[in-house]
Amino acid sequence: MAIIGSADEEQLRQKAAVKREQKKKREGKVIPVVAEEAKEEPKKADKKIARVRGKSYQSAKAKTDVNKSYPLSEAIKLLREISLTRFDASVELHLVLKDKGVSKEVELPHSTGRVRRAAIADDKTIAAIESGKIDFDVLYASPEQMGKLVKFAKVLGPKGLMPNPKTGTIVADPAAAIKKLSDKSVVLKTEKDAPLIHTVIGKLSANDQQLIANIQAILTSLPQISKAILKSTMSPAIKLLLQS
Repeated sequence: MAIIGSADEEQLRQKAAVKREQKKKREGKVIPVVAEEAKEEPKKADKKIARVRGKSYQSAKAKTDVNKSYPLSEAIKLLREISLTRFDASVELHLVLKDKGVSKEVELPHSTGRVRRAAIADDKTIAAIESGKIDFDVLYASPEQMGKLVKFAKVLGPKGLMPNPKTGTIVADPAAAIKKLSDKSVVLKTEKDAPLIHTVIGKLSANDQQLIANIQAILTSLPQISKAILKSTMSPAIKLLLQS
């Protein structure tokens, strides 16, 4: 006989509980325990929402033939027809090269309409970079200053701002180089992991001959271009016919 509150009584209770569970199993009355996680409804996979363009864009795009490559003069004319902005839009050139690792500066025949902010890699500029402030479009440095910039390569490199002899931004006299900087020069540099170049070649207010001359200057300065796309700010893209 078990004494109330004793260890024997507790053992008897456990045995009785086991017998009841076994009886329920035999009778098929056991309800399986479902983990709380299993009760939750499975999360639906996030679906990417397709960007819906406005009627103006759709109307402009309908004027372009995605299967056609347009000669430069025809492309410029079409670009003016499908421009959607009320301001003086920038004309953009997007290129696909056969090889990556291309980097060079090209002087165009006419203005790009963009003012490039230049800086010299002195102690003040280096301190600003270290604090996370980058307020320039091109950075000039002397060979002696390059040692101080090495630790910022991962910050400046992806932005195309690391001084490089190929782009003419490592010079003996950075101050003199800045004075020569004009709104006609563009730096053409492929992306880090892809043979893509994106650049601005002018404003839509420029005349056709100026825009064509700037585009031709870029196309003839780069090796093995496999695809060229012309567009303006917010406009649909126009595929250019490349001269073989």
